[in-house]
Amino acid sequence: MIEYILIVLGTIIFGLQHSGLSALSVKERIIDKWGKEGYSRIYTVTSIITIMIPFIAMWYWDWLYFLFFPELVNPILFIGGIVLFLAGAVVAAKASAVISVSTVADMRSDRMPELVTEGLYGRIRHPLYLATILFFGALTLIYPFPKVIVFALSLIAYTLIGAYLEERKLILHYGELYLQYRKEVGFILPKLRR
Repeated sequence: MIEYILIVLGTIIFGLQHSGLSALSVKERIIDKWGKEGYSRIYTVTSIITIMIPFIAMWYWDWLYFLFFPELVNPILFIGGIVLFLAGAVVAAKASAVISVSTVADMRSDRMPELVTEGLYGRIRHPLYLATILFFGALTLIYPFPKVIVFALSLIAYTLIGAYLEERKLILHYGELYLQYRKEVGFILPKLRR
C-alpha cells in the first residue's frame, strides 16, 4: 500500500513543480535572470527529477514483459494501448507543428504573442494535454498492472488539473480574446457543435 501512496505523492510533487515553474511570475523571474534557455534547462531538469519520484516509486521493471511472458498479454488491451499511443504521437506532432516551445516558455506580460488558433488549436484548446492523456491511457492498456495504472491515472489527473491552471493563466494573459476562443473551441476534445 505504501508504494501506491508514494506514487500519488510523487505525482503531486511533480505537479507542484510543473505548475509552479509555469506560473507567470516565476517564469518571468527566471527568464529575466537566466533567459529563455536558462528557463528551459531549469524546467526540463526539475521536471525529469520530479517525474522520477513516482516512476521509481512505481517499482515496475518488467517493461518488456510481453516478450518474456507472452501469456500475460491481453491482445485487445495491448493493441488498444498501441493505438492510443500512436494517436497521442500524431496529436503531439500536429500540435507541435503549430506552436513552438519558445511560445510556451515566454508568455510574459511585457509582450503579447499571438494567440495560436490554427491547426489542431482551431478545434482543441489543449492538444498537447490531450496527447499526454492518450500516452498515459496507452500505458494503462499496455501495462495493465495496479502500480502502473495508479501511476498513469495520477498523471492523467494532474494533466487535467494542469490544463485547468493553464486556462486561468491564458485568460489572464489574453483576456477577452481567449474567452471568445474558449467559447468556440473544445477544452481537450473538440466541441460537437461550433
